[in-house]
Amino acid sequence: LGNGTNLLVTDGPLDRIVVGTERMTQVERDDDCGLFALAGVPLARLACLPVEAGGAVGAVQKAHEGAAEIRVGDGRVVDGEGMENLCEVVSASKDEVALHCVKRSENRSESPCKITLYQSISKGERMDLTIQKSVELGVYKIVPVFSSRCVVKPGKDSKIDRWQKIALEAARQCGRGIIPEVTSPVGFKEALGEAKCNDLLLFPWEEEKGQTLKQVIEGSKPGAAAVFIGPEGGFSEEEASQAKEAGCKLVTLGKRILRTETAGPAVLAMLLYHNEL
Repeated sequence: LGNGTNLLVTDGPLDRIVVGTERMTQVERDDDCGLFALAGVPLARLACLPVEAGGAVGAVQKAHEGAAEIRVGDGRVVDGEGMENLCEVVSASKDEVALHCVKRSENRSESPCKITLYQSISKGERMDLTIQKSVELGVYKIVPVFSSRCVVKPGKDSKIDRWQKIALEAARQCGRGIIPEVTSPVGFKEALGEAKCNDLLLFPWEEEKGQTLKQVIEGSKPGAAAVFIGPEGGFSEEEASQAKEAGCKLVTLGKRILRTETAGPAVLAMLLYHNEL
């Protein structure tokens, strides 16, 4: 979708994208996430993730509401991979909006530290809230984890599609340059093994009384970090011991015990302040 290429977005059963004015190509659609793909390339992510209201962005966002709601003009659209596209509306109707890409530039909203949140799966809307606020605070990826005290057990219906959609909407609202991925759930030991590739591994635990998060991150600027958050009942002593053996830094977040849906965003906010402000 470089300069001179038109993108067609439609609210109906979309099975085609018009490139230029003549060529038509079959595409695949993920209805749950609202993403489109052509030969494995996420073409229409830029249409699904506007960074500001009005203009071409408003046209894409509100195309399904009817032509009366469409504002024709210029606007920025991001492609979900860290690039912004300055676009103008070529045509608009009730069912579809065609955009023309004028200029591409790098989105500068992303953190210099790629943070992966290993969030123990919580019950009901708590997980939804964790994902939404974590995306707003700059998380790079979210990995749901089945730890020993999780109320939700493996084998239940997967909510990955729902969680990914929440991440998409949160990224749209706060002007992210990427769409943070919400992966399939993993076990605790698998999560520890996967996280070892990060520069820093943080393991907040309510039983840790000595080492603080501030002490661990002071003077460091990690390029990638992993944050482990426990479920409603917290991590067990055995899990904390396994995490320490795997290289995690056990830290306290202060004198008060935080709920599972609060702890993750709280750590992300602390890291945001340390790395960006």
